[in-house]
Amino acid sequence: ETNKLFEGQARFFRAFLYFQLAKRHGGVILYTDMNLQKDKNRSSASETWDLIAEDLDYAASVLPAEWPSNNKGRITKGAAFALKSRAMLYAERWQEAKNAADAVLNLNIYSLTAKYEDTWKGKNTESILEYNYLITKPYHTFDKDYSTFGEIENQGGSGVPTQEMVESYEKKDGTKVNWSAWHVAGGTTTRPPYEDLDPRFKASVIYNGSTWQGKVMENSVDGTNGKYMGYRDDTYAKGRTVTGYYLRKFRDEAHTDLITYQSTQTWVELRLAEVYLNRAEANYRLNNSGGALADINAVRTRTGVGLPALSGITGDAIFSAIRQERKIELAFEGHLYWDMRRWKLAHQEYNGYRVHGMKISKNAAGYHYEYVDCDLQDRKFLEKTYVFPVPYSELANNSAIMQYDEWK
Repeated sequence: ETNKLFEGQARFFRAFLYFQLAKRHGGVILYTDMNLQKDKNRSSASETWDLIAEDLDYAASVLPAEWPSNNKGRITKGAAFALKSRAMLYAERWQEAKNAADAVLNLNIYSLTAKYEDTWKGKNTESILEYNYLITKPYHTFDKDYSTFGEIENQGGSGVPTQEMVESYEKKDGTKVNWSAWHVAGGTTTRPPYEDLDPRFKASVIYNGSTWQGKVMENSVDGTNGKYMGYRDDTYAKGRTVTGYYLRKFRDEAHTDLITYQSTQTWVELRLAEVYLNRAEANYRLNNSGGALADINAVRTRTGVGLPALSGITGDAIFSAIRQERKIELAFEGHLYWDMRRWKLAHQEYNGYRVHGMKISKNAAGYHYEYVDCDLQDRKFLEKTYVFPVPYSELANNSAIMQYDEWK
């Protein structure tokens, strides 16, 4: 029994790592034992997804739903099912994705958090798999890297939300904001409707006029609490923002001594809201519009978000709602780019594309908001990059491997 527990955990991690390869390459070189022959060609995409599914099924069959307190944090049955619900979307195995998501929910262990801002903090009812850090190691530098101007000298601002992301948020009443008034040449003194947006915006983004660590943020050209910098005006951001926004999500607001102490925020890899949205997409692909809508609404209407439930939509409108909810609910958690790849939409929407920000300046009446280009050249996404090439080092080291057709 002990060996089965170890094998279940090991096979979960093998599936997790092969999933990282499969979502980049499709079929990869598979090893299922220690006969690590040097010259071996890649398996098909179908065979790769088969192995991932088999490993996760085995893990789910032998691992406990919950571990005793002295082993808290180990891989569970729920984690195996949750990862399978994610992986099978990439494999386009819709029924398997739905079945795995059903299995997570049928455990009756997890529930959505009452506050959206708690979802990524771990140690709560929504967290299915998380990685914990300690002040004595392992720790990380997220707060230092993403700090606002004024928190730590010459550091921070390493990544900031774009205007496109901000404009993706609905209003609290479920309607869309018409942002055209803020896209005009020369800008406007009209304040954007930040306070009217979906509560998940305020929980995820530090914007001009919001409060952070007891300070009202300015995020403006001459700001003290937050400062704007034109894109490429300097080699490093040094705590300034090139979009007029900072990232709040994942930051520890109580962590103020960024020189003495490192960061210890938990990384939540799998959580229940994603499982609902995985099942929503699987239901949509299986022509179960009612089930898809129920799963979307479970996420968007829950306590702490409170958006109105969607109703009366089918077909493409359901898919648009899934895209919207995944983008907002899972914002900055590492899903959007990969979703756009697996949906084969990136070459359409991310090609010839630029991101923007708000250049905010103080004036006598308050602030002036100017819509600015934060790329200075178009981004490109070529269709062949849906598959990443076999690395040259692998080709040189393995006489049996063949390059993917897209890269020959």
